[in-house]
Amino acid sequence: MEVKLLLAPVATQTAIPALKAKNKSLTHIYFFDTDKLDLLSQGVIVRLRRGADAELTVKMRHPDGKTFSDPSGGREKFKCEVDFVGGQGRPSYSLQTSFGEAQLPDTGEGLFQALSAPQRELLRETHVSIDWSRVKRIADIQSTAWRSKSMPGFGKLDLELWQFPEGQVLELSTRGAPDSGPSIAEALRRLADSKGLPLSPTQTPKTSSVLEAITHTTLH
Repeated sequence: MEVKLLLAPVATQTAIPALKAKNKSLTHIYFFDTDKLDLLSQGVIVRLRRGADAELTVKMRHPDGKTFSDPSGGREKFKCEVDFVGGQGRPSYSLQTSFGEAQLPDTGEGLFQALSAPQRELLRETHVSIDWSRVKRIADIQSTAWRSKSMPGFGKLDLELWQFPEGQVLELSTRGAPDSGPSIAEALRRLADSKGLPLSPTQTPKTSSVLEAITHTTLH
């Protein structure tokens, strides 16, 4: 389980020394969807990361709680985990593959061609409706991440800042055992309070927050 807490972005420069965060890394993150977020509204996230390594990920948070198995048979990086944010655990399934092409896809058709066969199979298993002609690259995000291994009571803490033209989002996260979400979330809140780090007034998955801000679309 990964437990996430959104901090107020103004706390970034304070949070780095307060949490003894190090190992700074920079990546670019691109998201693909329609102007109305038709993929996200059905629980589908398609993300491309570019940094030291490039990776293309299809992630599913099925609204009906449907479960999925690895369609790649272990050939690609398949993850099943629970994201705990805003007091709620959200099961997610993702399939990640390397992306070696120099040219970023701009269109939905180009993106579909870049997906691996197992990623396409995972999308078919979701039974969601995707009009690839309306999908496009809608977000270009600068991600800066740090890691802390020095806070008592936590194994590792990850601090990640997403910056984009419409704003920025700062997330503090850590991992824990299944069913430990509420207790870890409370521990993260106490840690933030003890370090004088203000929380964001909105505690929602950062991907949803960012894509809604970029497209000026509110999903319910």
